[in-house]
Amino acid sequence: MRPLPEELRLAEILRSSAPVGIAFSGGADSTALAVFAARHLNPREVLLIHASTVLVPGREGALVREIAGTYSIPLKIVPVDVLADPAVRANDSLRCYYCKKHLMNESLRVLREAGFSVLCDGANTDDLGDWRPGMKAAAELGVRHPFLEAGLGKRRIRLIARRLGIANWMMPPSACAASRFPCGMPLDETGIERVVKAERILAERFYVPDVRVRTLPGLLASIEVKPLQLRRVIRLEQKIRKELLELGFQNMEINRAGYRRGAMNIPTGK
Repeated sequence: MRPLPEELRLAEILRSSAPVGIAFSGGADSTALAVFAARHLNPREVLLIHASTVLVPGREGALVREIAGTYSIPLKIVPVDVLADPAVRANDSLRCYYCKKHLMNESLRVLREAGFSVLCDGANTDDLGDWRPGMKAAAELGVRHPFLEAGLGKRRIRLIARRLGIANWMMPPSACAASRFPCGMPLDETGIERVVKAERILAERFYVPDVRVRTLPGLLASIEVKPLQLRRVIRLEQKIRKELLELGFQNMEINRAGYRRGAMNIPTGK
């Protein structure tokens, strides 16, 4: 199979940066970057770094181990208590900046202990159109963005992932759990665990994929799903309500506008 022009650009960028550490979430973008790097660099020139925090929902810990094992890529898991920082707990408009600074600083520390100096992530051209204060933190710490440098967006990354034979090439993004809370609503571990459990219940018991359970003032659970799932959620509303109230929510609503990326970026009261 002949390489695509963007694959040639990406390979050259990685070779010029090697050896590289890769900030690894287990999502489609970071997996594509990890496997591509492992295919084009010496096996000793790639190290995956997974920052484990309470803000990462789902089964990411098991997933990153599974992917790293499948492709025989060295992996280090770094526990980071981001909620120990009052600036992260406050959840203001720069929360992502403070959080990313913590995660990347810890990842760089572990990376340097392993003899590496360059940290890369899966940021791409699609990320430039969204509110991402974490990109500022990455820039301050010198984190490289190989996909961005190669001019690649999500569609081309998915194509590359498919050409690499990666099983999760169409895996939907899994946003940080803090995105389930309006900007300005303080974060705590209990509230984060509540929304993570709620989304797991909707996905596993009610077969509703790509769901967001937002926590609004008064412990109101606001459910956002894609249009194709809306009718199903409305039909199951009373059963879902019972489950969410048992988790500690005081009430529940179904947001008829559906899932909106970045819906919680607007400060409360604005």
